Amino acid sequence: MRRKSRINEFVELISNIMESFTAIVFLVDENETDLLRIKAFYSLSKNIKEECLLRSGEGIVGWVFREQKTVLAAYFDKRDATTLQFYDKDEEIKSLLAVPLAGKAGVLYVDSKKSYVFTEEREKILKQMGHILCSIINTENEIKEKRTNEKLLSFSLNINEITVNTKNRKEFVEKILYQMFDMFCLGIVVFLIESEKIYYLYNSDNKKHFNESNFDFYDKYGLSGWIIKNNQELLLEKISKNEKSYIVNKNEKFDDLTNFLGLPLFLDEKRGVISFVKKNNEKWLSKEKKLLTFISDLFFKEYFQKNEPV
Repeated sequence: MRRKSRINEFVELISNIMESFTAIVFLVDENETDLLRIKAFYSLSKNIKEECLLRSGEGIVGWVFREQKTVLAAYFDKRDATTLQFYDKDEEIKSLLAVPLAGKAGVLYVDSKKSYVFTEEREKILKQMGHILCSIINTENEIKEKRTNEKLLSFSLNINEITVNTKNRKEFVEKILYQMFDMFCLGIVVFLIESEKIYYLYNSDNKKHFNESNFDFYDKYGLSGWIIKNNQELLLEKISKNEKSYIVNKNEKFDDLTNFLGLPLFLDEKRGVISFVKKNNEKWLSKEKKLLTFISDLFFKEYFQKNEPV
């Protein structure tokens, strides 16, 4: 059985001490400072929307975050709990308490199916718990940051070794794409060199597949075409299925392009695009995007220094 994180364990402890029906910690999104995400929760409800996103000022929790003020609603009886935004169904919530976390890190929220459960004394307790929670979060973030930096260093060293020791162009592309694929938890990566080649690495049936096609397969009306035409990065967290929601050609095999990132590449008169799709709907971190942009530019320049296969 997978062990709970320290944050989840502490939120469960908060819920027990506060005798709450639900306890939730909302934290600021890593990429958008006015967006809150559920980091952890403990609840007797089966109707929590775990993927809930709240904008600053939206609902009671969003208001607490924007104003940096506590809300103590000892009597919440006449309102539907779905108005809180994170319940799928009404849970007959009768009281609630929400406090801002230090440093505008987020909001700590508890509620109850009993009226007048939360007092000013309990508000003080929850605020103290919020301070402890911030310390736990900061510690876990430091550990995560250290592990991430170690992985990024290892990745950079591997890229450098491949660049120095690989002479064959196709082999060079394959090795670099595999490194990117594993490092950034990708489901698809497509490398396109205008008027030359298109290389693909993708996951299908739990297997990685690497192949290439001639540039004739390229359709300028897809996502790659937009990137080349506008010479701009393209990030799409959600993409609706339509006649232009494809990377290179409408007949390609890829169905899910959630969290698509496409980067323009250029060297003198040569142009290209490298496109990435995260697997399991994972979000792009700003640090990942910066490193990929840097590595992709170097990759494109080194590509033309390699020998073409005989």
